[in-house]
Amino acid sequence: MMGGLLKSSVFLAASCGLATSFAPHRSRRAYKPLPVSTQAPEQQQQQQAEETATNVNFEEWLADAPEEITKWKPCPIADGGNIPSYVEGTLIRNGGGIWTAPNNNDEFSHIFDGFAKIHSYKIHNSQVECQSRFLQGAWYKTFLEKDKQAFPTAIGTGPVLDSTNKEPKLGMIRTLQALINSATIFDNTPVNIWDYQPHMKESDSSNKIKTIAALTDAPPRTTIDFNTMDTISSSTINPLASGAKGYELMETAHPMYSQAKMAAVGGEGVDTYNVAVELGLQGPSVTVVRETSQGERSIVASIPSIDGTPYIHSYGMSANYAMIVLQPLRLDPSPDRLLELGFLRAMTHVDQTRIIVVELASGDVVLDKSIDEKVYFYHSISQAEIVNDQEGDGGVTSKRRRVGSGGTSCTGKFCDINCNLLDQSVEVDWKDEIEQGYELPVTRYSRSFGSECISEKHPRYVYAFGAFALGSKDYDNWGLFKFDLEENKVSSYYQQDSVYLSEPIFVPNPDGETEDDGVLLSQAYFGKESETKLLVFDGRNMEVMATVPTGMRAPLDFHGAWIPN
Repeated sequence: MMGGLLKSSVFLAASCGLATSFAPHRSRRAYKPLPVSTQAPEQQQQQQAEETATNVNFEEWLADAPEEITKWKPCPIADGGNIPSYVEGTLIRNGGGIWTAPNNNDEFSHIFDGFAKIHSYKIHNSQVECQSRFLQGAWYKTFLEKDKQAFPTAIGTGPVLDSTNKEPKLGMIRTLQALINSATIFDNTPVNIWDYQPHMKESDSSNKIKTIAALTDAPPRTTIDFNTMDTISSSTINPLASGAKGYELMETAHPMYSQAKMAAVGGEGVDTYNVAVELGLQGPSVTVVRETSQGERSIVASIPSIDGTPYIHSYGMSANYAMIVLQPLRLDPSPDRLLELGFLRAMTHVDQTRIIVVELASGDVVLDKSIDEKVYFYHSISQAEIVNDQEGDGGVTSKRRRVGSGGTSCTGKFCDINCNLLDQSVEVDWKDEIEQGYELPVTRYSRSFGSECISEKHPRYVYAFGAFALGSKDYDNWGLFKFDLEENKVSSYYQQDSVYLSEPIFVPNPDGETEDDGVLLSQAYFGKESETKLLVFDGRNMEVMATVPTGMRAPLDFHGAWIPN
């Protein structure tokens, strides 16, 4: 075992629970199209962002968007814009698309439960084409079979409401249907996109079809044809992993590529790791799973969870270690309570946060410690292994986001969790110097593998969108921020009235000499024009390099992927 300090940066959530930290309440207003404008946005001054009640049509961003674009559609760049020539590939965004079935008074109460819809942007020779389409899994097809008049019943993130009185739809028969459907046909995957074959490009000499996968916080997976964006297949469970001893109940929506340097860029030996929750005869356990590009899955490590079934949305990983932070939340097994509240709001709290560090090569648990401090989070940002050659001391850091338990502290905060593998100590270090909250953070090195990785230090820059932008008192005042974690400040930002941005994706400049030399791609909803546009930012200063009007309205999405050509 390698001695040292493990530092992991984590994206933390609220001590009042995860349910209120990210997902805003969805508006019940019907969407009404407005005239579309292709005018490029201009930079807004900070004092404008501090004004209240200036943003419009935020609720449209959260409304049903049933329209689809099922063939690649050209999207001309607005006047004056330019996309650098090295930006060659496809951006795929994933999120919900429909939350209501008015004729049956069905209404999903949580933003995470909408029917999965992807929005794709193919960029070639500085030209853009787009698509927007629902994933055609069994769950969505059941909805279609009901003529879009009623939802299939299952255990969701939140309860299905009766839209006439906003009360959960309950009953013994409905509970039984929910349990059966959750195990047999539920395959809705609206959270993330993952490429399990990063070595395989769009064109392959063997004529094999390149595929990508849509994921959620559970085993269901949807396989998508990368060229056409057609749904190829979907599944309710994963293939049984070698070494598994029970039923795989959950798996995070945030897998990670092997960070080992031997996983060379372009090679076929790029493994994907993930963390799952397994239910067995001895109770729940947390498992680290390795999956090859050929789909072979195996258990690296299995750790019992003696105080209930944990909820894990993401984890940290570096070249040699995985760090799993079990926040003090446990799933409630009561079917009636799950149907009434949804699994997220039905979770119970325990008194401690548990930090587990697994050595990937051996599968050994090299640290397993519970601490009194309650650390709630959604997303891991980075992980680093720091070794002191003189003392044999070192560690790993994972940055996650945290929300305060009250007042106006309603969005993310940076935090380091430092694990010393030598003396088995754990330190939690909050970064209070940065006041701007944020959501869905990324770095240049997110999703990197092989020689592109860094494990010996954390990235300097983190990019994320944030509500309550620049001190505003309004949640719907959004901005996109570049955080400098060496100087602990917001170094630059983009903020426009009534522009609602999604998670950014960093595309590095292959000839760049600095960490921030590259572009950010962010799908944004322009509320004043009721139109979604793709924005291309300079990663060094957050200036808009290109604006790409789409002529469509894409609702709020969660995560996505950039698949380079």
